[in-house]
Amino acid sequence: MKGSLKKLPIAWQLTLLTSLIVIPMLLIMVTNYFRSVEVVKRDNSNYVQGGISQLKQTIAANSEHIIRILDTVAYNGPTVQNYFYVSDPVEKFEAYTQLRNYLSDMMGMKDGLLDIMLVGRNNTKVNIQGNLNDLMPIVDEIPDQTLFYYVGYNEINLVAKTMPVLVVGAPVYSTTEFSEGNNRLGTVLMTISIKSLFDVNFPDKLFTGAKVYMSDREGHVFFTNDASTRLGSPIPEQVLAGSNRKYLVQKDSIPDLGGEIVVEIPNEILLRGINDIRKQQLILVAVALLLLIVPLLFVINNILQPLKKMMRLINEMRMGQKSHLSKRIQVDGYAEMTVMTTRFNEMMAEIEELTEHLVEGKRLLYESELVKRRAELSYLQSQINPHFLYNTLESIKGTAVDEGATRVFELTKALALFLRFSIKGPEMVTLDRELTIIRNYIYIHQIRFGDRLQVEYDVAENCLPCYIPKMILQPIVENAIYHGLEPLQRSGRLVITASMDGRDLSLSVQDNGAGIGVDRLAQIRASIANHSDQLAPDSASEPSIGLLNVHDRIRLMFGEAYGLQITSRPMEGTRIVLNMPLRRES
Repeated sequence: MKGSLKKLPIAWQLTLLTSLIVIPMLLIMVTNYFRSVEVVKRDNSNYVQGGISQLKQTIAANSEHIIRILDTVAYNGPTVQNYFYVSDPVEKFEAYTQLRNYLSDMMGMKDGLLDIMLVGRNNTKVNIQGNLNDLMPIVDEIPDQTLFYYVGYNEINLVAKTMPVLVVGAPVYSTTEFSEGNNRLGTVLMTISIKSLFDVNFPDKLFTGAKVYMSDREGHVFFTNDASTRLGSPIPEQVLAGSNRKYLVQKDSIPDLGGEIVVEIPNEILLRGINDIRKQQLILVAVALLLLIVPLLFVINNILQPLKKMMRLINEMRMGQKSHLSKRIQVDGYAEMTVMTTRFNEMMAEIEELTEHLVEGKRLLYESELVKRRAELSYLQSQINPHFLYNTLESIKGTAVDEGATRVFELTKALALFLRFSIKGPEMVTLDRELTIIRNYIYIHQIRFGDRLQVEYDVAENCLPCYIPKMILQPIVENAIYHGLEPLQRSGRLVITASMDGRDLSLSVQDNGAGIGVDRLAQIRASIANHSDQLAPDSASEPSIGLLNVHDRIRLMFGEAYGLQITSRPMEGTRIVLNMPLRRES
């Protein structure tokens, strides 16, 4: 019987096996269980992460509101800042009264805002309610040069009882005086309740059965639904250790507060309902294994013995050299094994042929990689001189500051910014950024031309965020200044405009300079239309090459439908228009 079964195709033996029990059903049952567990865990993990994201959005929105109030208090000149300057007792009292009324109004702008306190450098103090002494030690924790700073969890006496609160503060600087030293006038502190940032009942709504911990930048818990964890204490170490077999732990940061959110959910809650299914499936699997073990071992032996012979030969070839690819194998067994052996030998022949091609391909790839590396090295070396020039300009700028040469400083600063923009950054920039560099570039020429060079910008606001190729306007502006306005013995005017036309962006540069002759204008237009840089070798060809480069850049990036148009009249001026698609993203 054993010999007869050995000669049967594998499909027949599997048919005999499935007559005892349906193996696919068992596999499906086991697979479905583990997939169900993974799906439940993944869905719950995504749900928890979604809840954390929702909570973070709520905290961020409320924190933004609080920070706006904080900024308004810190820099309301007529009310807050004057209070720090008044020295006359009568005026001081009037300013104090106005300030308290103002602070009271500010407190009404946000629920959960418990107190606002201002402390000056001369120890001048004012607040609405609460004990000033509770907040005085916190004043020194607010760093200089910061928009806001959450100190974190505190407990203060407020309205005859001790309350857990968060304290956020900011330095107050003069809005009328400037010095290179510290012109900090004082500090503003705001005491806020926990519920001003989020709904304290959210764990029961978002994370059923979970323990939630929220800590400040020092790691102190300022909110938790875990009765065993005291406010102000660290998050338990076993929670910070992360997920394990018993718990799923999700963590995320709270950027404004500098702390983090930690949610811990028992796996038994996540997998509730699946455990009963697991027990039933385990029983079915155990019974199926008992029914399958004997015939399955018999069938496996008939399959594995030929396969072992094949694997032995394959391993011998793997341990050998390239010449072993020419070897072929012979294995006796089922009809399917014979077919597989034939196909395997055919595959080895193909591998041998492909290996030869692969070796040759790798050689060519290595050579091309060497060429690429040399090109990259050449590019990096080409960056040395611009970077050296940029660093030299920075040194000149510093020397100008030391010597008090303001115009030299401004001129060097503008040139350094222009140079840095030209050698660094992405290929696409916003129109707003491009115009900033254009203004620096024009400023350099205004130092030279003085009142002779006047510039007007007519740019629609909705065009500023649009992305355009970097340094696309500079050659046009340079052409207008050098070849349009410079030859004039009178003052010249440059008009830069930007507008939208449907789905396209239109940029134009117009001057009232010398203009271009009719023949020369026709030659330039023909060169643009024919994509040709073969211009007449005269002094006028240099600006035309700059225009051709701009035109070719636009067409290469956006297609044949876009490019440059030029109109001009002798002694009246020139207008150049750039058309490109409207892009809101780089």
